[in-house]
Amino acid sequence: MPYKIRRTLEFRNQYLKLTRKNKSLQSKIDNKTKQIAANPTRIGKPKTGDMKYTYGSHVADHFVIVYMLISNNIIFLYVDHHDLVYQEAPRILENIEIEFPELWSVMSADLKRHLKR
Repeated sequence: MPYKIRRTLEFRNQYLKLTRKNKSLQSKIDNKTKQIAANPTRIGKPKTGDMKYTYGSHVADHFVIVYMLISNNIIFLYVDHHDLVYQEAPRILENIEIEFPELWSVMSADLKRHLKR
């Protein structure tokens, strides 16, 4: 099943910041996002706790892409250094309803409750 790729504003901004002067990292992030798009549940590892319903996948040395699946959509939430990405991603999850209102109706009730906490 082909997935529709979506990126949060925070993902897009951080991607530009990280890759502006580092074309090698840009290539690695681009390749990883293609791998995720092809098979999102096999590439990333499911997260727990505040990050429930998300996946994380390492890119290059210490960088991680955090994403989630909603219906046939892959939402790339954030990309950053491992130490920082898991601090920012829960905050970004809180904005999913605002940034992607069209997906709100297809989300499970459990996911909606989790995002509203």
